[in-house]
Amino acid sequence: MKITEFRRNIFCVFLLSAFLNPAFCVTDGCKGEDLQDVAVGPKDTLWSIADTYLKNPRQWSEIVRCNPDKISQSNPIAVPGQVLKVPKKLIKDEYREAKLASYLNEVLFKKRNAVQWKKVFKQMDMYKNDTLKTGTDAYAEVKFYSGELFNLYPNSMADLRPPQKGVDVHLRVGEMKGLRTTVITPTAKIVPKTKNTEFGAKINDDLSTRVQVYKGKAEVEAQGKKVLVAEGFGTEVKFDMPPSKATPLPPLPEFEKGAGPQVAKASAGPQVKFEGNVISIGLAKTGAVTGPGRTTVSAGTVRPVPDMKAPDAIDADRINLEKMTQMITVATPIQGYRVQAARDSGFANLVLDKRYDVFDRINLNEMLPKGNYWVRISYIDLLGFEGKFSEPRQITVR
Repeated sequence: MKITEFRRNIFCVFLLSAFLNPAFCVTDGCKGEDLQDVAVGPKDTLWSIADTYLKNPRQWSEIVRCNPDKISQSNPIAVPGQVLKVPKKLIKDEYREAKLASYLNEVLFKKRNAVQWKKVFKQMDMYKNDTLKTGTDAYAEVKFYSGELFNLYPNSMADLRPPQKGVDVHLRVGEMKGLRTTVITPTAKIVPKTKNTEFGAKINDDLSTRVQVYKGKAEVEAQGKKVLVAEGFGTEVKFDMPPSKATPLPPLPEFEKGAGPQVAKASAGPQVKFEGNVISIGLAKTGAVTGPGRTTVSAGTVRPVPDMKAPDAIDADRINLEKMTQMITVATPIQGYRVQAARDSGFANLVLDKRYDVFDRINLNEMLPKGNYWVRISYIDLLGFEGKFSEPRQITVR
């Protein structure tokens, strides 16, 4: 036999073997298609998998086409733990993968019924019933296939696409911000009512939920009662109680243009000073301690406070706690502010996200590595509601 004939025969045998090999069928049958992994659970069959995951369960043959080595019509019981390949275009939206768009510091995830938490990685796929958890100073942003977004803030935990029908996120602990995202908490359900609805939700220590709407409208439901919350308003849902009446959120911080000291424009509220990369809340125009234990308020902000004689026993260098509280409550209706810093103007890559007391002075030069950043802040009022973020400002840390 000539060498060329021998090689031809070997090649034909190889083709025949490859054609009969189920693995070859997988490559050929699903070649060029966008596939998604589907994990096989206990007692799963070809029919149950098709009924659960496919928009049209009658297309079960597509699962066989891509996995003939693992499942077939004559052998419809798949082995638990196996991973099947399914064309993404056939899968229900709720089962499509979500992407971890970005994260900061320690963020962990685990599968449903799993015990071990694992570290996340950027652009990883996340699926229905996966749980995400953030540590101290940590942050995560998840984008769903259908366009919904949610940001998970520090010390928080949430389930993605939980079993409840029509729900995108189950916030179990902490705080999040959502775009067109339907959310449930221990005390409330939040449903966006416009295509651009953007809102925040926070679970307090007493399990009450605060909801604040930044864009659009959201419906908040609890104990059989629904409250429609418009842009710029918030509501609180206490345990076993209906939602409270919507109330206005804190004002929007705005910074003056120019190279000098940066101060918020609002004249009747707290002023944000931003100079030399140092942030502080200025109280000079709204309240000033002029004597031991005495607070006066500038004209045009609130009603004048009668001049009262302070007790002689109070040290002139020490502000009375009661008067300090009065100053915040009457003249400065916020308890603190939130500062975010990022490498990009869209704040997709956060490097700082913290809350501060109204009297804290924040030196970003000491907190951030050298480089260029975008910074924005929001007010937090006395009830804990957080307002919109200011327009971002660019800074350089040298």
